[in-house]
Amino acid sequence: MQNPDMRRAVANLNILGVVWLVAACYMQGPLPSAIPAPETRIVAEVTDTGVLAMSNAIGSGATEVEGIVAGADATSWDLRMLRVEFRNGQSVAWNREVVRFPRSALSQATERRFSNKRSWIMAGLLTSTAFLAAHFLGFIGGGDNTDKPPPPPN
Repeated sequence: MQNPDMRRAVANLNILGVVWLVAACYMQGPLPSAIPAPETRIVAEVTDTGVLAMSNAIGSGATEVEGIVAGADATSWDLRMLRVEFRNGQSVAWNREVVRFPRSALSQATERRFSNKRSWIMAGLLTSTAFLAAHFLGFIGGGDNTDKPPPPPN
């Protein structure tokens, strides 16, 4: 039987690996143009005037929003909202509800893209780490052989 502390350590290692994997799946970079194309996933800071103007729609104290562009022009951006980050550090997930932002409400907008290369690298690192941890902790290979020897012949 395995030590419960070892099992917890492996479980924590796997959780940490999943967090690394998800973080490595995306890259953030500047928008290719001043007006983002539809279906572009963006992350933008909410300006001070945006906090006041958008408090009824996204909540007061918002600092950052993430969403997928449903439509955009020089005066406003329609985002299918994914997440809102607040001043108190809380992050609230959304279900792709469309919210119209005046252009002055958002700043420092960046594009967030899925990265196949980074995802495969992190998947390989996660798999290798999990395999090595399981091996060293005795879950696979090695370990104690506690099988009873066969009884002696009569």
